Amino acid sequence: MYEKRNGLSGPAAAMAIGIAALSCGATAQAAWHSTSSKAYVPDQAVRLGALPETQSVHIVLGLKLQNETALDDLLMRQHTLGYRDYGSSLSAAQFTGSYAVTQRQAETVAAYLSRAGFQNVSVAPNRLLMSADARPSQIEAAFNTRLSQYQLGDRLAFANDSDAQVPDALAGLVSAVIGLQNADHAHTMIERPSATPEATTAGHDPTAFAPIYDATSVASGGTTDIGIISSGNLTQVVTDLRTFESQNSLSQVNLVFRPSEINGTSTSGLDEWDLDSQSSTGIAGTVKDIYFYNAASLDAADLATAYNLAVSDDIVKAVNVSLGSCEKNSYTSGEMATDDAIFKSAAAIGITFFVASGDGGAKTGCSGHSGLTVQVSYPASSPSVVAVGGTTLSTNGNVWASETAWKDSGGGVSKYETAPTWQKAATGSSMREVPDVAMDADPNSGALVIVKGSSEQIGGTSLATPLSTGTWARVESSHSGSLSYAAPLIYAAVGKTPVPYHDITSGSNGGLLGGGYSAGVGYDEVTGWGTFDVANFNAVVGE
Repeated sequence: MYEKRNGLSGPAAAMAIGIAALSCGATAQAAWHSTSSKAYVPDQAVRLGALPETQSVHIVLGLKLQNETALDDLLMRQHTLGYRDYGSSLSAAQFTGSYAVTQRQAETVAAYLSRAGFQNVSVAPNRLLMSADARPSQIEAAFNTRLSQYQLGDRLAFANDSDAQVPDALAGLVSAVIGLQNADHAHTMIERPSATPEATTAGHDPTAFAPIYDATSVASGGTTDIGIISSGNLTQVVTDLRTFESQNSLSQVNLVFRPSEINGTSTSGLDEWDLDSQSSTGIAGTVKDIYFYNAASLDAADLATAYNLAVSDDIVKAVNVSLGSCEKNSYTSGEMATDDAIFKSAAAIGITFFVASGDGGAKTGCSGHSGLTVQVSYPASSPSVVAVGGTTLSTNGNVWASETAWKDSGGGVSKYETAPTWQKAATGSSMREVPDVAMDADPNSGALVIVKGSSEQIGGTSLATPLSTGTWARVESSHSGSLSYAAPLIYAAVGKTPVPYHDITSGSNGGLLGGGYSAGVGYDEVTGWGTFDVANFNAVVGE
């Protein structure tokens, strides 16, 4: 049974208010249409009752791509040799004009929210997202759902107990309503070394990865802008980056904060953002600018806003995402539908998101870093990103010696996402396989990062990802910024000479319990195509 708010039960109140809000005096129609945001009941949680009306909830609507079949055809032509559009990219304005909802359609959705009592209604410049704030009863009425409060371990959380729906007039415009739950959120992919590292492994200053991965003969990333998805107070991150630059005689990279340097008081992700900024610039030599796209939290609605800001700005060429969450939960909440549209738009305009594959081996995702079932992490499993797995790196000083698959590298086959055309052609799988490439991730062979002024050794696919982002900055700069979306170019480079990747053929991601995937010749679900030989990759990419 639904509990009553203001004298009406949840569905009845939602139906009455929702229809009235949209009809504006016209004959009301009673049909509701489900979005991609399904009922979300947190695992191992105790329901406490209705979410208190005193709580304000921030939601983000994913607005549907329009003419998506034509967009998919364009993406195929952009990334298939022989077509006139091969290697081209749209501008953000061109994308919005052709494939986003129209301004009038966006105003229709905004008007619906406003009449339903929502506050701070705002549409993104590229019209892929709309954000707003409301009380639980207003959300329940507008989307014909119910919000409940749960005891989840030692914290309170909330979630929608039924699918989020929209009326007829919005069915072709709204894909998902995210922010209806805060029980699940993304986590960083960062690991510390064990007490007994292998004899052949050692930590490396981030600048050492350039000679290790044969990048020093390639131009630095000095003409390329990169983005880093972050969250919280970044003041100490800036101080640590300046210390790192000074210690390595690097010029100070220009920093831009979107929307602001201090986005709350949390410093819980300090080591993550230190790792991202120092490792990406360390292997790149430098970059033109780092844009910190600073999310208000690691909840899905706030991260979608940060991802989309990086796309609508249309400035950076690569975006580092050292985050992930359970793919099943991302699918259920509507996060996947919303973010996939953002990442697809990024691919069309030539922006590449590099995303960590996770640190739980084949069971990455559904319970912190490591779950109980085989699962890949999202957004690494999105077909429109480059997913980055991890290796254990062995060196002779700063010279590459060998690599094996890191036992905790996330990787596998998506249960929900289909493979992009360039991956399906190469691997034969109809479902998205993760990762695409890999870099060093084992914390025992990880990066020596400045954290709060002191050196700490850190790994995880949160290291592999900024190493890939910085590699792409070098390659983009070397090609005068002319390259488009990286993923199909990574696949197109396979088999060319000089050989662009170290093919990792040993190790697995079964972790301590086994049951994972094994590395092997060619593509595998632990290391993808392997790790970059940057000079060789730079020589063949885009040919």
